[in-house]
Amino acid sequence: MDDQRVALLKKYIGKDVHVVVDRPIGYVHGDIVYPINYGYIPGTIAGDGEEQDVYILGVDVPVSSFDGRVIGAVLRRDDSEDKFVVAPSGVEFHQAQIAQAVNFQEQFFDVRIISALEQSCGVLPYREVNGKREYLLVFESYSHCWSLPKGHMERGETEIQTALRELYEETGLTACLDTGKKAVIEYAISSFARKRVVFFLGEVSGVPTNRPGEIERFCWVTKEQLGEYLFADTVRACNELLEDVNNI
Repeated sequence: MDDQRVALLKKYIGKDVHVVVDRPIGYVHGDIVYPINYGYIPGTIAGDGEEQDVYILGVDVPVSSFDGRVIGAVLRRDDSEDKFVVAPSGVEFHQAQIAQAVNFQEQFFDVRIISALEQSCGVLPYREVNGKREYLLVFESYSHCWSLPKGHMERGETEIQTALRELYEETGLTACLDTGKKAVIEYAISSFARKRVVFFLGEVSGVPTNRPGEIERFCWVTKEQLGEYLFADTVRACNELLEDVNNI
């Protein structure tokens, strides 16, 4: 995928644009009935003489035109027909929601989603040892830091499904999650994008197993030791999950 092309698309994320809608909600094209509005930005953006196609999210009725903000892009890995994703100003959709919304048309292609909001989900795993809780941390190969098991949401997943999948992929463990409570952290990851991470508390059993190339090692710690290993915002999320827990 051409880096220059990706960089050009990223430049437009966060910008206000005017969209002409030529395929409104309910439009029929072959076997496809459009569930969202689809159109184009008049004029050219990439300098290739073609108008920029656009998916519109957050608008539930057919429209003929729309003024909104670019919140992401859909890139086909065969280098054809990149599209912007636009929503009303102040309305957010993360990468999994975008992938789900555009799947009616993009399911036939290998695509990459660029989003102004990236969402991951994870677990604060614990076990009971001699009446005390121990919490499992993972050491990530790419960041060289201790963290909690977590990862990107994928199309069609709930937050709980993502958290359980990532826990299993990174540790080989399953968990019984406390789904009635979650903690959320957010931080900037680039000039145009933010990361949101949703954590759940979950009891696990068994011995964790390494995921080669991603997780190097594990450690079990007490609640008091979390601050020695984790970033401050993650520690805050852990404390939120544990604030009503006894015997920790």
